[in-house]
Amino acid sequence: MVLLPWQRWLMIHALELRPGGMFRFRTVLILVARQNGKTTIVEVKNLFKMFVLQVPLIIGTAQNLDIAEESWDKAVEVAESIPELAGEIEHVDRTNGKKALRLVSGSRWKIAAASRKGGRGLSGDDVNLDELREHHTWLAWGAVSKTTMARRNAQIWAFSNAGDDRSIVLNSLQKQGHAAAANPAGDDSMGLFEWSAPDEVKCTCGRPGDVHLGDCRLQDRQAWAAANPALGYTITEEALASALLTDPDEVFRTECLCQRVASLRPDWAILGQHAWESLTVTPVDHELLAPVAFAVDVNPERSHASIAVAGRVDGKTYVELAEYRRGTAWVVPWLVDRVEKWKPCAVVVAKNSPGGSLIPDIEAEGIEVVKPSTSDEAQAFGAFTDAVAPRDGDPSLCHPGQEPLNDAVKGAAQADLGDGAHRWSRRSSLTDISPLTAATLAAWGHATHAHLEEPPAVPMVAWR
Repeated sequence: MVLLPWQRWLMIHALELRPGGMFRFRTVLILVARQNGKTTIVEVKNLFKMFVLQVPLIIGTAQNLDIAEESWDKAVEVAESIPELAGEIEHVDRTNGKKALRLVSGSRWKIAAASRKGGRGLSGDDVNLDELREHHTWLAWGAVSKTTMARRNAQIWAFSNAGDDRSIVLNSLQKQGHAAAANPAGDDSMGLFEWSAPDEVKCTCGRPGDVHLGDCRLQDRQAWAAANPALGYTITEEALASALLTDPDEVFRTECLCQRVASLRPDWAILGQHAWESLTVTPVDHELLAPVAFAVDVNPERSHASIAVAGRVDGKTYVELAEYRRGTAWVVPWLVDRVEKWKPCAVVVAKNSPGGSLIPDIEAEGIEVVKPSTSDEAQAFGAFTDAVAPRDGDPSLCHPGQEPLNDAVKGAAQADLGDGAHRWSRRSSLTDISPLTAATLAAWGHATHAHLEEPPAVPMVAWR
């Protein structure tokens, strides 16, 4: 295998030895723009350590398991295609999620999830963490990196292009690497190998989405070369120019210039600001006719809980945040009081959500809880987003414009459930989305249960 010049240089210096033969760097952080050949580094380095150094265990991880398995697949293909290497292979396990390569020498390369449980119970001699920018907490890093604690000559290799302010693990390690480079007398056990454009290379010549004019610093070819060591080998200037033309600035800077940005996802990413704010109406009193539906949601930190109510007004679904408070102790008493008064057609709580822990206490009060399945949550998400911004026709939802609910819509992200289905993502959202999740489930609860109820003789006037 013939390496690109930058790959060869990296392999030589990241594997430098101290007197006595130990690796100079225990932690190796590699920052480089996308598509420059990081996967090849993983393949060559891991095969070298297995076949030449015969290290007992290599662990490969990534936030998306497919990424870790991709480099494993390619490396196994290389090893099996070369007779001298193939003869050293004892077993290959290609089970999805459990892929492993074992040599006659006993050296193994296993794939593990980048999670709080990833690698626990193992002792790794070489750990690979790909896409480090997607680590928004220290849980996976703590679990996987600590597998090397009992190995004297272990290495942790982390790979990534730049991320945003949520990339707390990457940003912290990068900061440590810069500090170590500025202080040669300090701890030199970390090796930071970074290819990135200078921070001052950014666009200030227009608004986001404008065509980048000739004086835009993002067109600086030298900056492109600084972040793309494969430029002229596998990456062309034409490809980068095309990316600059079509990408939002934040995407081009992180993916192609390896520059950190404040946020990779704009506000109002799922439901547009104009679409949402145009649905604001005066808070409804007597016009909201029973039956209504309640829904409860709690944020992952359990610092706040939300209860939303949904009903029909003037032919539209009306959703309102009935209550939003700190903690969760108030939720059950609130429901006991309002359910007795207003006889809702449904009280909805997602079982596999932070609010699911409240279900036994709610049911203990004699309140029947509707527990939506994952497919129900996907249906609720689709119906809610369609009601706000339909592809054809007029919106069929309205709300009173409450600040906590507006903030939740502004910072919300969606989670992919496969086959085109989605639900709201607590993990990826930029704010507490429990008001939005509660509103979505309340609307779904009303749509699926209101027709089962007999209409009351008098309108509901309030729920507080």
